[in-house]
Amino acid sequence: MKRITNSITSSHYIQSFAFDQVETYSLQRGEEYNAVIQMLKPERNGLKVRKEKRNNLTEIEEIRLSELDKLLGVTQYLIDDTGQFHFSSQRINTFQYDNEVVGLLKNILLTKTTDVPNWMCAPIYRDAIVLYNSSGEIVSALNICLSCEAMAIDSSNQVVADFSTYEMLRKFFQDVSHPIEI
Repeated sequence: MKRITNSITSSHYIQSFAFDQVETYSLQRGEEYNAVIQMLKPERNGLKVRKEKRNNLTEIEEIRLSELDKLLGVTQYLIDDTGQFHFSSQRINTFQYDNEVVGLLKNILLTKTTDVPNWMCAPIYRDAIVLYNSSGEIVSALNICLSCEAMAIDSSNQVVADFSTYEMLRKFFQDVSHPIEI
């Protein structure tokens, strides 16, 4: 089954939402995260092999395999389909709308999209920006892979940005003491 993916520019994205607060998040990085993943991989592989060779998983093991497949077998986003934050996510910064940092972020995302990077790697979203309304409800989450230079709202909604946007985002994150990998 082919998945339909919608695509919008970063400029359209940031103009599409009314928001009052921005938070930056880091995920899928660090020693603790790597240790958990290394611990889960053998469990998943063992269950997969048993299912393929003997097909004798209990109902609980089937559920566990499904959970592990969702965690290890697909692209991860800050917020999953059930509205839960990724287990490895850490909030790094919170900025109110009137903070100059938010203005800078908006200007970065408003950069005209003319030179779109098109790497052939699968993104690993390690950084994210979450927009909140005045009631503290999430308006949108923007997942960012600075390695592949890719952004997405979720698995069906990609955000296209100019090559220079990613350079500015790297600098933005560094300037606000948000850890990134260069």
